[in-house]
Amino acid sequence: MKVIIVGSKDYDSLEFHLFNTFNHLGYNVGHIDINDVIPVPFKYNYHAIKYFSFYDEFIFNSIARKVINENPDLVICTYRFINPKCVKSIKYALPNSKVIHINPDAITTFQNQQIFASPYDAYFSKDPFIVSFMKNKMGLNTFYLPEAFNPRVHKMPSSNKNEFEEIFDLDVVSFGTIYPYRANMMRQLISAGIKIELYGTPDKRFGSPDVDKNFNNEYITGDRKSELIYGCKVVFNNFHYAEVNSANVKFFEIGGIGGFQICDYKPCLEEYSIIPTEKFTYNSIGEAIDLIKFYLDKPELRHEIALEQYKHFLSNHTYEHRINQMFDFL
Repeated sequence: MKVIIVGSKDYDSLEFHLFNTFNHLGYNVGHIDINDVIPVPFKYNYHAIKYFSFYDEFIFNSIARKVINENPDLVICTYRFINPKCVKSIKYALPNSKVIHINPDAITTFQNQQIFASPYDAYFSKDPFIVSFMKNKMGLNTFYLPEAFNPRVHKMPSSNKNEFEEIFDLDVVSFGTIYPYRANMMRQLISAGIKIELYGTPDKRFGSPDVDKNFNNEYITGDRKSELIYGCKVVFNNFHYAEVNSANVKFFEIGGIGGFQICDYKPCLEEYSIIPTEKFTYNSIGEAIDLIKFYLDKPELRHEIALEQYKHFLSNHTYEHRINQMFDFL
């Protein structure tokens, strides 16, 4: 089977991990993104597509031709702003091929709703809320597919966890873009006397001095991400507010690396976790503070929980598992 992925080639993106996993499984897999048409920074291409319809059509007509020339059996699209004409062109030229869409993000990221106007053979989303809406309200062939982790990238370090924690000397780590909602929550942890280190991308529009002083201007991926997650005592993982009943990809990456996390409670976590959710989830920032303080001086309990999750995630939540689930639906 020949598979083509249409989406970002950025390292550690969903598309990167899909490509890596299909390749690992022995498929003939290709990858096409916007930069393959015009090699300029993504943000310029994105804004040109957004505001100039002629440029939008040019880019996605070019991508459609590239896909058609590859003559794949399966096309997996992940961009949320693909021009519907692109999908129609591919399906017209390749009537025996499947063209599907996987949306990995929270439900606030549907751009101009191009997804709903495109005739995909199947749609996949991680949130049962939007799956139900797309299937029952719009009649779209939609399936539930949670996020995952890549065991070839999100790897548990081989060193002893106690030794790692001593080397890194980190109580709490959080990573990702420091949006205002996230900064507000971090501010309350800091006010409660919790020592926290922040990694990722700052939100330059709304600075917060008391949060910024805890911020390491470092976007973490690969081995560095694994080391920090494994080497800190607690990872504080606060989900985006639009995760109605879904978990972010960090939830699976942290578990797959063997880190110990405190995160928002969502009913779906009971499906994903081998550990009772009340042991590591919160419904309020006060509960989060209490949980963090409870676990900071209990290394054996933290390590036991993290190891159980790691084994469970490795057996149930890799990209290999998600690809097999996707094929079962198709």
